[in-house]
Amino acid sequence: MSGRLIGGRYLLGEPLGSGGMGSVWRAHDQQLDRVVALKRAHPGVDDPDGRRLRREARTGARLHDPHVVTIFDVVADGDEHWLVLEYLPSRSLDELGTLPPAQVARIGVQIASALQAVHAAGIIHRDLKPANILVTSDGTAKLADFGISRRLWAEATLTDSSTVGTPAHLAPEVANGNEPTTASDVFSLGAVLYTALEGHSPFGSDPNPLAVLRRAARGELEPLRKGGELTPLITRMLAVDPQDRPSVAEVVQELGGTAIAPVKSRKRWTIPVAAAGVAVVVVLSVLIGRAVSGPSQPSGTPEPSAASTTPTSSTPTSGSSASTSPAAGLVGDPLTVDPCALIDEKSLGRFGQTTLEPAYGNFDRCDVVVTGTGDQEVDVRAELNLPYTDSPRGAVQKFTGNLRTVTRVKSGGDDCERVLVLSDRTQIQVEAKHTDGAGMDVCAMAEAVTQKAIGVVQAGSIPRRAESLPATSLAHVNACTLLDSKALQLVPGVDATHPDLSFGNWSCGWDSTTSDLSVDLYFDRNQPLDASDGQPITVGGRSAFLSNENDGPKTCAVVIVYRTYVDSNGQDAVELVTMSVGGSAKPASLCGLATKLAQAAVVKLPKA
Repeated sequence: MSGRLIGGRYLLGEPLGSGGMGSVWRAHDQQLDRVVALKRAHPGVDDPDGRRLRREARTGARLHDPHVVTIFDVVADGDEHWLVLEYLPSRSLDELGTLPPAQVARIGVQIASALQAVHAAGIIHRDLKPANILVTSDGTAKLADFGISRRLWAEATLTDSSTVGTPAHLAPEVANGNEPTTASDVFSLGAVLYTALEGHSPFGSDPNPLAVLRRAARGELEPLRKGGELTPLITRMLAVDPQDRPSVAEVVQELGGTAIAPVKSRKRWTIPVAAAGVAVVVVLSVLIGRAVSGPSQPSGTPEPSAASTTPTSSTPTSGSSASTSPAAGLVGDPLTVDPCALIDEKSLGRFGQTTLEPAYGNFDRCDVVVTGTGDQEVDVRAELNLPYTDSPRGAVQKFTGNLRTVTRVKSGGDDCERVLVLSDRTQIQVEAKHTDGAGMDVCAMAEAVTQKAIGVVQAGSIPRRAESLPATSLAHVNACTLLDSKALQLVPGVDATHPDLSFGNWSCGWDSTTSDLSVDLYFDRNQPLDASDGQPITVGGRSAFLSNENDGPKTCAVVIVYRTYVDSNGQDAVELVTMSVGGSAKPASLCGLATKLAQAAVVKLPKA
């Protein structure tokens, strides 16, 4: 098998391991020149069309957390289907043998944090066991294998309910035939920690799985003898009655981490393609590694509904104005906070000619375009994002006071990134990226903005905008309110009640639970569009442009012109509403769906 090329891209190396359902191989991604892991179902496993692997891929793709294994893709090679995963040099927890309580606690808090993110994304893992926890040489622990996990709100099927996990770590209610819940995952995590301490399952060391299953169904647990200070917590996690178990957030807290309340969010970065061209928008996934956590906000902050905005502003409804008075905290009201206060344009002057772009892209960012010699051009930006539990991999500098950390991500050559995490967990993301040419010192530019942002945050709250956003601006509109449940029924299997939100609620996203279809609605500011930006159409009486692959391959978008205005540089500009649909369906189908959803959204737009 080694030396075989999978999907015309992945060159198989040595096998890494094998389980009941499939085997995992090391492989080289020849396109991106990186090492990955490839997982394939065993021959004879009832998965002829790769349905299980595709479901695992869809589940993992929703998650971005530093303690969950990253799922990159699923590829077909002839009749076989392969899952493409992050390669992590590590050993599984069951290979490490018994461990002391301190080490178990360090592993436990990482996996509990990952599990909290999994639950925040509406997913139950259902198969927590030592073999599914990977530990690196530096003690980093990551949760793997979502092969039998399922959405909390997904409809159960006979196939799903017949596969419930491993008897040695199964919650009593699940062993008795009931559907797994988040509390069942907490029990299984407790059983994993118990096993790491004692060397056997809390149901004993009988090698007969049926005997173990019977003990699990009866809730017959052996006492924990080697738990030390962990004994009270693990005992509560192994409570027979699910209602007596702690929440996963409480587990995180008691193991020494910081509990967080989840809030769904989507980060978007707009990259200028040409001086007068429409921006190409991509979902930023800066997180490298097996990450699977959802974004979150500080403990005690309620999760917003689809119609709510970020915790620091009043709730705008379609066409309504939000409060423009500053709110308490470092960031305050998204409508009034000034992202340009985080950038010192003069500090970038040594790199070339600079142009401040305070009204480019969405309302949560500020840009400076730096023009060098010839065709060299770099876009430098600072962007505010909702609190996230995950962070990019890189050199971390710790602070006290208003600023927690600054992470410096290794340069990609054409781009360089910094991530500042504030004391309220809000993030400031700084990126310098070549938009034309090459060779400029993007990391020096990113660092110049970072130093300015550090000084601003350490001094106190981020300053307010010098001029209020116009009352006619999309900034006063909640993107999530533009598509109601009736309109979203156009998307088969859509999860209409769990949208992905953004800072200020200026973008919103929905995913199908039965396919790879996704819908993104977001606001943008740009120079006036023309036919080079797509096919000119009319939607609800408004000028619009239909564009295949507007947000990348396998997407189609309808870009609606909301209003025209003159920007601070005296240039004509437009505010845009983009309705983007992505998935593996045919382009005509994606564009048809995007058009229908755009027609539904236009009706709810206020007059400009």
